Amino acid sequence: MNFSKKTLFWIIILISLAGAFHFFDQEKESEKRIVEASFRLLPFNVPDVSTFWINNLADHLKITAMRDGDAWKLAQPLVTKGDKEAIEKYLKIIVTARKDAVLFSQPTPEKLKELGLDNPMIEVGLTANGKETVIIFGEKGPTLNISYAMFKGNPEVYRVHSDLRAESTKDAYALRDKTIIDFDPVKMKRLEIVQKGKAAVVIEQDNGKWNMLEPSKGQASMEKVLDTLFSIKNGKIKAFINDQPADFSAYGLDSPKLTLTVYMPKKATPYKLLIGDKDRKNRGYFAITEQADKVFDVEEELVKVILLNMDKYLEKDSVGG
Repeated sequence: MNFSKKTLFWIIILISLAGAFHFFDQEKESEKRIVEASFRLLPFNVPDVSTFWINNLADHLKITAMRDGDAWKLAQPLVTKGDKEAIEKYLKIIVTARKDAVLFSQPTPEKLKELGLDNPMIEVGLTANGKETVIIFGEKGPTLNISYAMFKGNPEVYRVHSDLRAESTKDAYALRDKTIIDFDPVKMKRLEIVQKGKAAVVIEQDNGKWNMLEPSKGQASMEKVLDTLFSIKNGKIKAFINDQPADFSAYGLDSPKLTLTVYMPKKATPYKLLIGDKDRKNRGYFAITEQADKVFDVEEELVKVILLNMDKYLEKDSVGG
């Protein structure tokens, strides 16, 4: 009986100690979160941001982006779809940035000039939870791995990592959508490829069967067809050349080198990609889609894949017509 009472006593002691350790761990974790929060540059998270802008006065460029449902769109320097992945990666870098303790609480005009904050070249504004916060970036520090920053309307100057300033010099290309054609290659119903001066290639899919109709009849290589389609699907616009072209002949797009037309189920209008002359300056090819009239560059490798696959679409053991 005494043994049972002693055992019960020690069990109660152990439970009490465990509870005490748990309490202290919670207290320690809570204190850690408070300290971490004090070092954060901004008090909100990426999902809270509805609008942001980057004002690069040195390059005379202002970029404005707005949340559009589950996506993003650019409003400046042009109105176009934003690159959601790139934008949210950029915002994460800004929003989760850390700051040192206050470097100067009431800097003199001379000190602001020394730090490059009297006439800043880079400003970033973020609207979160209905409130706008503007960050002003100054020069890099003597060790080059820090920069100086302050909030507009607040005299305090902070040290931040220089990468934060570098990220804030993003251009419009980095943040705009670079998708060539957004479609599901596996669901393709019909593919037409016309290479200038050569016979057209036509392939249809019927319930998982891939058939070549032109220039020969037979079974098409699903592997090669999907290789082409996924190269287009996963490819990215290399450079934006002209958002409002007046003359397509300057890019060889009035008589394109390649024309790819992709028909999808339940979609009345097919996707069409036209590839023109080689852009030797950017090492790409001028291109355009019928979904948008802007001229852009695609990678040389994408054109190479299309051309190489064109002679390999017909299965070797397939009977021609």
